[in-house]
Amino acid sequence: MERPLILLDVDGVINDIEYVGLGTDAWETHSFQSHGYTLLVPSYMPELIRTLCRVAEVRWCTTWRHRANDEIASFLGIGELEVVDDGTNCRHVEWKAAAAHDLVQEALAAGRRVLWIEDFWGRLPVDEMPEGTEFVDTTEGWDGALLLPHQLPSWVWQMAGSSPFDPTTV
Repeated sequence: MERPLILLDVDGVINDIEYVGLGTDAWETHSFQSHGYTLLVPSYMPELIRTLCRVAEVRWCTTWRHRANDEIASFLGIGELEVVDDGTNCRHVEWKAAAAHDLVQEALAAGRRVLWIEDFWGRLPVDEMPEGTEFVDTTEGWDGALLLPHQLPSWVWQMAGSSPFDPTTV
């Protein structure tokens, strides 16, 4: 089976821009600087992202673009990832679907699963993406936006062998 393709956002998904981790006892939040910004990343996130990278081709799909490969990738303990980029440096998120469309279409045509992990806030770009694209809206079902392990589809955990996370603690 071909490795799935995962499109991965940073702010809201990995970086706790909603500050929910600061108000919970469920995990420790680590802060570090990247390109003049303070990032807040929950303690479970590096292992979760390394798991995704082990089972799939993961590409950054973020307004951080190539800058995500600097301190963020290092903090997570992953190597550089390919980047979805439209070349405009637009700070809004509207460019992402158009920039990822052909890549996603090619992956789906090759029989690969495609998963886009983003804090969509209920506005999934279903009409802009090829049929068969799967989405994880990290804002669905709770007050934050961070990616939680239980939000991932079961096929991710099947490919990983099992979930290394206790759902009662994260």
